Amino acid sequence: MHQPQLTTAGRHRLQEQLETLRGDSRREALERVKAARKFCDFREDVTYMDAVREQARIESKIVELERLLAHAVIVETGRSDVVAFGSRVVIREIPGGDEETYRIVGEHEADLAKDTIADTSPLGSGLIGGVVGQTVSIVSPGGRLDFEIVRIER
Repeated sequence: MHQPQLTTAGRHRLQEQLETLRGDSRREALERVKAARKFCDFREDVTYMDAVREQARIESKIVELERLLAHAVIVETGRSDVVAFGSRVVIREIPGGDEETYRIVGEHEADLAKDTIADTSPLGSGLIGGVVGQTVSIVSPGGRLDFEIVRIER
C-alpha cells in the first residue's frame, strides 16, 4: 500500500479540518436531519434527503481523513539547492512569462488556489530534482510548456 506523504503544515491543516468535521459540522448535520425529520414524508421529502446525504458526506470525509492521517508519512524539507518534496519553488514560463511560486506537497494537500501542487502532478514531478537555472519541460493537455527554475526555498 502506498503511504501518503504530507508536510508538517499539511498534516496540521488536515487535523484541524478533521476536528471541525467531528465537532461543528457533524453536530449541524445531525440537527438538520432531526429538523427535517419532524416535517417530512420520508418517501418524497427533498429537504430530508439532502440533510441525510450531507450527514453521510461528512461521516465519509471523517473516515477518509482518519485513515489518511493514520497512514501518512511526514516528509520534512531537506536541502534548498534541489527541488524536493516540501520545497517552495519560484518558476518562470519561457519565453517571457511572469514568475509563479508553488510549494511541492502530497496529493492530499495540493490546492492550486493556495499555490500548492502535488509532487505527482506533471509540473510537480517535472520540478522534483531540479536546480536553480534549469529549464524543465512539461507535457500538458495544452501542449509542451517550458519553465525556468528561478529560486528554491525551504
